[in-house]
Amino acid sequence: MKITKTVFAGLALGLLLVGTAQAKDQKFTVVINAYDTTIPELNVEGVTVKNIRAFNVLNEPETLVVEKGDSVKITINNKSPISEGFSIDEYGIKEVIKAGETKTITFKADKVGAFVIWCQLHPKNIHLPGTLNVIDD
Repeated sequence: MKITKTVFAGLALGLLLVGTAQAKDQKFTVVINAYDTTIPELNVEGVTVKNIRAFNVLNEPETLVVEKGDSVKITINNKSPISEGFSIDEYGIKEVIKAGETKTITFKADKVGAFVIWCQLHPKNIHLPGTLNVIDD
């Protein structure tokens, strides 16, 4: 079989198209949960502390992974008893979600990197931050 320049060019183009990554629609549901724990008494190295209260807020899942170019849709469900924030600075996202509220944000993942998801409303030591990882495949 004789391969002409046109056939060869067509095969090469076809292989390039097959190997090209296609942007996807990525959908996530993030639940903001608040954990309020009281420890009646704790003894550490001979020191007794009573009535310790720990309050932490966690985005579940903590880590979201998408590819550069993907359309991202995140539905945030706030199960905390108070309003919480949901921010990704590098993408200009800064939302306030009231207690019991669900909010959806959408954006194009056009920057590669690991970006912190955090609450802009409360001190950082109360919230355990999450991460948006945008990979270049």
